[in-house]
Amino acid sequence: MARLLDPKFKASENFYACNPRSIFEQPIRKALREYGIPHRKSGPLNVAKNSKKINRDWATDKHGGAIAMNVVKIVKKIESVPKNALERFASAYIARYKQEAKRIKEMEVNLPPQENPIHISKLCVDLINSVPDGGATPQIIVGLLMEAMNKDRKNPVSVSGHRDSVSTTNTTSKKPGDIIEKINDTAELIYEVTTKKFSDDRLIESHEAVMDYDSDLKDVFVICRPQDVPETLSNRGTSYIMATTQYRELAYYFINIYDYIQSAILFLTPEGRKFFYKELVAYINNTNTAEKVKRYFKQWHSDNNASL
Repeated sequence: MARLLDPKFKASENFYACNPRSIFEQPIRKALREYGIPHRKSGPLNVAKNSKKINRDWATDKHGGAIAMNVVKIVKKIESVPKNALERFASAYIARYKQEAKRIKEMEVNLPPQENPIHISKLCVDLINSVPDGGATPQIIVGLLMEAMNKDRKNPVSVSGHRDSVSTTNTTSKKPGDIIEKINDTAELIYEVTTKKFSDDRLIESHEAVMDYDSDLKDVFVICRPQDVPETLSNRGTSYIMATTQYRELAYYFINIYDYIQSAILFLTPEGRKFFYKELVAYINNTNTAEKVKRYFKQWHSDNNASL
């Protein structure tokens, strides 16, 4: 698009000369959403982060392998053809994106509401174990369960953060945690949700993010698997609260994600479980949910005799 607007623009010389954030966040993202084309929020900014030139040196430094080199090839193609050829190339490119949108659309599932707590719990546990998707799967499951619990009991609690990308750190995004529960618009509970080892670096990063957000906060709840608890922490001998530690001003409580999910689902009303399941299906059908998660979800229901 930048080359069509300015024939002199060259991404191989100065990618940021086109102001990519503005171009992506306005016309490009609008079109991607309208046509149901998979995309991420950061868009082209991730393509050349910390780099001004899209060339072979960039591709090598990025360690992106074939994908990065293909980006370089596309840039070379764009910069080597006249305007009429570029317009044809752009049309072909758009047509390819529309094909991708159609393919993703065909992966959607149509499920009736579910209320069996055993069935739903097994699905959630299997999703987390088989397709954690870098942490996105457990984060959305825990967040949707919190939404369902609060809606079920008509609690004046708002839940945020669980629908955000997991690719940015809390420090970068200015979030105190993966999920935040705000109670009565005043008190807040901070949650970290992970299927990776909660390392010392993550602990320090979490502390910095929470203190920058609100220095009066005292607790952080880490919802994770048993193997994600730092080995330096002694096991409390209980299944639900696996370990605790104090890091400067903050107390960290490590909660078993499997016990948390099963308990939360069990104590929802049938309507609450239906709401949760409906929201989970909506997440699966979202254009930007990873294909591996979509495929697994569909296969799981086939294997477990649930109609699609």
